[in-house]
Amino acid sequence: MSLPLIRSIFEHLPDCQNWSAHLLSFQHSSRQGTSYNCRIIELEPQGRLFSLIQEISQSYSGNGKNHLSKYTDVRNYDGTCIGTTIYKIPEEGSGVTIDLDALLSGVANTDRECDPLQMKANAYILNGQISLDNNQHQIKLISIKSPITTLKHKFLHRNNRFSEITDKVLNLSTIINVIIYDRNVYFLDMSGESLFNMERAYRQRCSEAITEIESLGIVSDIESFRNIASSGHNPRRFTSFSREKLNLLQNVSNRRKVKSKFGIPLTANNKFDIADNSNAEKLVKVLCNKAMWDILEDTPVEVDGSKSWVR
Repeated sequence: MSLPLIRSIFEHLPDCQNWSAHLLSFQHSSRQGTSYNCRIIELEPQGRLFSLIQEISQSYSGNGKNHLSKYTDVRNYDGTCIGTTIYKIPEEGSGVTIDLDALLSGVANTDRECDPLQMKANAYILNGQISLDNNQHQIKLISIKSPITTLKHKFLHRNNRFSEITDKVLNLSTIINVIIYDRNVYFLDMSGESLFNMERAYRQRCSEAITEIESLGIVSDIESFRNIASSGHNPRRFTSFSREKLNLLQNVSNRRKVKSKFGIPLTANNKFDIADNSNAEKLVKVLCNKAMWDILEDTPVEVDGSKSWVR
């Protein structure tokens, strides 16, 4: 994972001559998941779509208003919301589950007949293929902003007069929110969360983690812990839940370390005592890489997230 890859993607966009553009609508259902519908669109004059691609490429890889210099790193999606970070949901090994196949199927089965002005599009997709490292890669650029709009206070000059534009128009933004590179998803900002219903994904992750915690019997009152851990901001934190840390807490001596460093008390039988809601919150942060020990200040601190130390 690196910023140079993202830059290379944008630099090589003009290498592809066969781009297609699609309007995208998506709906989330608690029972049926997310459904995606696409409608392919054609732009005139000929070559106008390619000029849009060139503009996006220059804007992100050059010194345009969307240049990539504002980003400092690429990290796996962990529930944090850092404006200088690009978040990746890899094809394998992600802490959350998204229905990427549903989106890809929606693009592959794009409609050609429905009225584009009536489909209530949430976004639009640019679909193409580029060559990097002597390999062909499928690229999808997604701009999550309603592309069909009605202009207000806009007038067209006709016959020496200005007539108000009342028809709906197609407005294709050059701001890209999500990149899909083969089967790896990159969020350039948090708009991508709405595309894949990430709230549902991290709540599912939270529920699964609480079940694992319960199975180890290290918490005094699992129902009280469940109520705290699954409410407020905590489900998002479980996106970076560490199964390794949980396994370490099977050891009583490690639980005593947590008590000493982070102030979470233990019962007589060495279970975490979470009678006080604040202690449940602390345990969530410990298990989700949000609690660290500041060796200089000799005190516990809350952090956005942690990565392996660069040696």
